[in-house]
Amino acid sequence: MLQTVRISSKRQITIPSKIFNELGITQGDHLLVKKTEDSIILTPAEILVRKLTGIIKLAKKTNDEQLERIIRKSKENYFKNKYKKYKR
Repeated sequence: MLQTVRISSKRQITIPSKIFNELGITQGDHLLVKKTEDSIILTPAEILVRKLTGIIKLAKKTNDEQLERIIRKSKENYFKNKYKKYKR
């Protein structure tokens, strides 16, 4: 699905409701932003967390700040390992 969005003066975009609902994301969710050569890809951060299920152990009570730190560290490790194979 291809839709046009406008960038606000604060560099913000609004995700079209149909795409928002189809992805099952909600207000306050985190998105990963990836720049390709000429595009931007937004991916729900939960997808990366699901890929890492079993690798990272979470406490039963994890607050937003702890989760943000876990996501940041997970992204760092994921992309560091992913791009190692390209540097060889």
